Amino acid sequence: MESTDSQDSLVTLSLRTLLHEVLDYAGLFPPADLSLRRALQNYDQYRGDQEAWMLSRFVLPVRRLPDLTTYRALLKKGDPYQFSVLGTGGDDPDTFLAAFNRDLDVIEAFDADHEERAQVDVMEVPLPDSLIGSSQTDVASFLDAVSRKLVASGTAKLDLFLELPLRPDDAVEGLTDLCAAVADHNSQQAVPARTLVGLKMRCGGAEPTDVPAVEDAAALIATCRNAGIPFKATAGLHHPMRHYDDGLDTEVHGFLNILAAAVLAAEHNLKKPDIQAVLFEESADHFRFLKEGLAWRDLTVSLDGIRHARDVLALSFGSCSFEEPIDHLRDLELL
Repeated sequence: MESTDSQDSLVTLSLRTLLHEVLDYAGLFPPADLSLRRALQNYDQYRGDQEAWMLSRFVLPVRRLPDLTTYRALLKKGDPYQFSVLGTGGDDPDTFLAAFNRDLDVIEAFDADHEERAQVDVMEVPLPDSLIGSSQTDVASFLDAVSRKLVASGTAKLDLFLELPLRPDDAVEGLTDLCAAVADHNSQQAVPARTLVGLKMRCGGAEPTDVPAVEDAAALIATCRNAGIPFKATAGLHHPMRHYDDGLDTEVHGFLNILAAAVLAAEHNLKKPDIQAVLFEESADHFRFLKEGLAWRDLTVSLDGIRHARDVLALSFGSCSFEEPIDHLRDLELL
């Protein structure tokens, strides 16, 4: 994971390890709302930037995949392109599965058309509303049906991240059963897995109510850690640190808080109140990025611990901007 570039070498190894391939670029979505042409051009540019080590997949709705045919020449440049698609979803399992079947057809056609130059290997999609707060048995039955669709379609690899609204109701209360069902599903996958299932946490939006409470974000991190399943985060994470957002008139999450909380929770088996303390942290000075690891207050985690947590727990976060998170890291003199 280390770079031979002289400028990149100035980035502290623990920070580089924490943020390696961490940002899924979602320039098509608010508030950026870029055209597909502009977003792809940006992504192509970012792939060659000094901070390209932070960049991960390009995010777009599954229905926009056929539009990429126009950009075949761009997709032949450099390393193969990887995409994460937003699935159609559905309010109940039957509606979800019917849409999922159609989505798989679009993905298979795209992968075949672009061969090894571009591949969709991740889908992000809301958990059906009717399954929020449902029993472990109901979720397990749903995931079995999803697997059957994947097998029938011949899809070689497609990881699935189920977005869950973090509300202080059935969604949070049902986390344990949901994660247990997901963990059981993942444990039954062959090696290599056809599909790894995880959760997706939305951390912000256009309204103050879109920002989940720290208690609920900590509950998701702890429950995923306990079950041994991964999560992704998205929305409202342009800034590294938790801070007050004047536009939303509320406190918002920072991506360093989310990632550090997950890494420290995995290393030290932190309880929810301790995870909340990391998420509440507003001073970047309390995070120390050292050559041999990461430290927050009196807790430390080694480089190997950071890598492990990033590999199996906190996988990435989505942002409509690649430049803003980097600019904020520079403002904090971390880059």
